[in-house]
Amino acid sequence: MPKRSSKAAESPWRDWRENVREFVIVVAGVFVALVAQQAVGAWDWHRKVQASEEAMRWELLADDGPEIYQRAAMHPCIVASLDSIRSAVLSGAPRQDIARRIGGYWIGVNGYDQQALDAANASDVSSHMSAEELQKFKIPYQVMPLLQKASENESDENALLHAFRETGGPVSDEEKDRLLGAVELLRKDDELFWRFSRILARLRTIGPLDPERVRALMASARRHYGTCVRPLPADFPAAVGA
Repeated sequence: MPKRSSKAAESPWRDWRENVREFVIVVAGVFVALVAQQAVGAWDWHRKVQASEEAMRWELLADDGPEIYQRAAMHPCIVASLDSIRSAVLSGAPRQDIARRIGGYWIGVNGYDQQALDAANASDVSSHMSAEELQKFKIPYQVMPLLQKASENESDENALLHAFRETGGPVSDEEKDRLLGAVELLRKDDELFWRFSRILARLRTIGPLDPERVRALMASARRHYGTCVRPLPADFPAAVGA
């Protein structure tokens, strides 16, 4: 009986080793591809998170924040102006005097946005941010809808105040009631802006307010209220107890 060659006997073992080798190569290739895909995905989310944070930082520090700063700086001036109008109405001052005081009352037309935060939530980017970092942005954004609503109400009430006729006879009781009602509504809105101006302390944890934007808004306020408008203390609101 012929003997089986050693080469033939080793053939199954060699085939098995070749199959294992090929299998390992395939698995390794798939693994490398998955790792590479995950790395690309992670980098893509990292880039999106950076862009989203930059957009929120700009919106808060160059848009919403400077507007809140301006309102806080204008607060004593607005209070004095509303007090002056109320005093004139209650004392029976001439129509022209009341109209002059109403003309001295001014508020800027600002919008308090959260578009960058909404975009981060809609694109699921916010879920890839650290909880601590996201919270740092979300806390200031929580007051923006309230400020936006107050701003819209204030605009309507301001229009009602300035609808007062500058010419005519004595001021009627109906006109006086309408003026006093508008003054108190505007005072209520200003108190809300003043109360929420403490959010400026939170914004400082994100970064400094845009200095050019702050300067422009402060210059606009001073055109109406003059030297009454002053820069806020560096440690606001702690320094004034806002």
